[in-house]
Amino acid sequence: MSLITISPGHYLPGSGTHDLIDEVTEARKVVNRVVQLLRVASVGVNQVVDNYSTSHAQNLDYIISHHNKTSRKLDVSIHFNATSGRHDTGIGTEVLYQSDKLRNFANKVSQSISNASSLRNRGGKKRINIPFLNNTDHSSILIEICFVNSTVDVAIYKEKFEEICIAIANELIQFVKPGHPMIKKIPETTSQEVNEFVEESSAHELKSVLDKTIPTSNFTEPSLITDLEDILTNPETIKRMIEKGISEKIIEELWLEKLDSGVLTTIELLGISTLIIAKTLEIK
Repeated sequence: MSLITISPGHYLPGSGTHDLIDEVTEARKVVNRVVQLLRVASVGVNQVVDNYSTSHAQNLDYIISHHNKTSRKLDVSIHFNATSGRHDTGIGTEVLYQSDKLRNFANKVSQSISNASSLRNRGGKKRINIPFLNNTDHSSILIEICFVNSTVDVAIYKEKFEEICIAIANELIQFVKPGHPMIKKIPETTSQEVNEFVEESSAHELKSVLDKTIPTSNFTEPSLITDLEDILTNPETIKRMIEKGISEKIIEELWLEKLDSGVLTTIELLGISTLIIAKTLEIK
């Protein structure tokens, strides 16, 4: 069961605030890294990314509805803030909440980001007019990482990106799984060793461009592994398979969205492929 659903604010790059950096581009970077950290910590997480909307209203409906379709305990939206003009002083980080029961949690997240980065701590701020906070079904917070028009904030954010992401991930974990071991930063000197470990641990798994693979020990015929890998390592083939199922109204567009956002698993693809084949053959 996934415990957290997280999304970057807005839709395509340029649709949010932008100055020294672009809000949407950076929010996606933060979400991607936090999701990776949560998965390494074995904490279930759903990732929602809007690549389809063409207006602010459409985007809000998309993000909220897709959060509410998921199983989770906590909803999180990642944003970057802005004020008028360009500033050469630090403005800081803050976390928005609507429910009073989340005030302490919002304060903790803001403080942790500040402690990890030296961004000024603006704290938790109650907001009653934020659609994301008002309309998601579960506990929710909206994190404003820093101000895109502050030269100080942006410099700190770029330098302390990893520390900020780890701080966010750890606070989210403690909210949904109190007492869970904290994530520690991997020293740069061991990054190559980590990469080698990942490559070695994947050596006996079915190769795939998707989120998770399947142990080759589950297969009894080596030729099947080779044939499947030819398909599963071709992103265009995978996309065409899913689009075929959607066009024939066998599966929902949700599966293409999961593919585009990088959260579709190999097992899920094999599952929906079975549905498509069965429907095509009219097997009930």
